[in-house]
Amino acid sequence: MAYLNQDQQNQIILMGIGIGVMELLAGQAKFKAARGNLLRARSFAKKALDEIRGTVDEKSFHKVRSLTNESKVLLKPLTSPEEGEVKIKIPQLLDLQMLALGNTCRGCERKDYKRCGTRDLLMDTHCPPAQETERDCQYRQ
Repeated sequence: MAYLNQDQQNQIILMGIGIGVMELLAGQAKFKAARGNLLRARSFAKKALDEIRGTVDEKSFHKVRSLTNESKVLLKPLTSPEEGEVKIKIPQLLDLQMLALGNTCRGCERKDYKRCGTRDLLMDTHCPPAQETERDCQYRQ
């Protein structure tokens, strides 16, 4: 029998959750017009799940199905920042870079420029260099 990798396990969990969602929607009066299609879709999904079950390792399949009841799905737009990130518009980023250049790089006399945190940050945020050089900090002004 075939082994289920992590992505396949997640997809089966999502399928099981989808079956539950269709059952919930079919039971709501607001979606009465779609009740028949929701129940049919649920039945077809269950049938597909049974067919999948027949082609994979039984123990692995039961483990995944039990995880379905213990799983929680969070919906988040793809444009949402990840944990530890913020969403910033390019003009705002450019303003921050200019402030860093003006406050830190103007008049800088640092000898060990390769150890400068501001230089690292400007490079990491793809700030264009103020000068083209290989022997000095490209942001020194």
